[in-house]
Order: sequence, then C-alpha cells, then structure tokens
Amino acid sequence: MKEKLKTLLKGLLLLAFAMPLLAQDAATEPRATKGGTVVLQFKNIPSEDVANVNGEYPVSREDGTISVPYLSGRVKVVGQTARQVENALRSLYLSQQIYADPIIMANVGPKGESPVDTRYIQIAGYVREKRNLPYREGITLIQALIDCGDITDFGSRQIQVTRGKVTRIYDYFSARDRTIKLMPNDSVYVPRRKPFEGRPDKIGP
Repeated sequence: MKEKLKTLLKGLLLLAFAMPLLAQDAATEPRATKGGTVVLQFKNIPSEDVANVNGEYPVSREDGTISVPYLSGRVKVVGQTARQVENALRSLYLSQQIYADPIIMANVGPKGESPVDTRYIQIAGYVREKRNLPYREGITLIQALIDCGDITDFGSRQIQVTRGKVTRIYDYFSARDRTIKLMPNDSVYVPRRKPFEGRPDKIGP
C-alpha cells in the first residue's frame, strides 16, 4: 500500500511540474490569424477528392473564416492552433456525413506569411510514401513516419534525422527515440534494412 501511495504522489508531483510547461507550449503555439493562411492536407479520403481539398486557404480578414470544399458554410479558424483546426474540420466532415474517417493535417501561418515552402519535414528512404510532410507543432518522429505509411519491411530500425548540418540516429523500437519532437525543415531518412538486422517483438525503453 505504501509503495502504491509513493508512486501516486510521485506521479502527481511530475504532473504539477509538467503543467506549467504544457501551458507555455500551448501559449506559444502558432495560431490562425485574419489575413493569414491555413494549409490543409487530407488522407484516407477518395483519391478523386484529394486535389480538390489539399491546398492553401486564405483566412478572411473580416470574420476569420475559411471556405473548405464540400462543407456547408464557412469555418471559423481565427485564434486556433493547427491541431484545433484539424479537429474542428474532422468533426464537420463527419457530422455532415461527407467522409467516414478523414485524416486532416493543418498548418497555420500568421498574417503576411505563407508556410507552404518553409514549414515542411522531408521524409525519404524506405517508407511507404516518400513526401514533404507539412509541419505541425509537437509532431514526433513516430507520428511523422506513420503519416507516411510507416517504414516498409525493407526499412531499417536506425532512423536518420538531419537538422541543419547535424545527423543523429534514432532507434525505431525505442520508446524514447520514437517520441522525439521534430522541427520544420528536418529531414528524416529510413535506410535499407541491413542483413540480419533484428526486429524486436515489442518496443523497448
């Protein structure tokens, strides 16, 4: 009983220290502004719709809304983070019965800025879909890989992440490495799996 109580108290203390940091991250996260832009990318929708919905949407200077294909009415996004925009649009597409299970990735830019060319993560190598992935605040290594269909059977567990001129190696099967946060303009490369390279049955520390 004492050990359980100690564990509970330790968890509460960690949470107390983490909350101010989480609040700070939320406060500094980019938000959509009037006259700014929202870049949207959709997955898990009919292929014929992709070209119609993917792209950059101007945020109205009058009411802070965007007009997105197939939705009835404009959507208010001003003041929202990329994650909030993603959740709001997904809810609308579901409630209006347009798509059954859409995956929406958003990128918000302030007034006068366009994030199209500057806020991407390059994913290459042995992944199912090589692409320039729109950056979103807080995206982790494993989230980025999954957004690209995950590594293939020929992909190595040793993932190369290049930031500027520095390249570091992260283990796909390490819980710690999988949750590292990526930054805009990072380059993620999955090399070919080496002969006899093992694949553990579960994720390690």
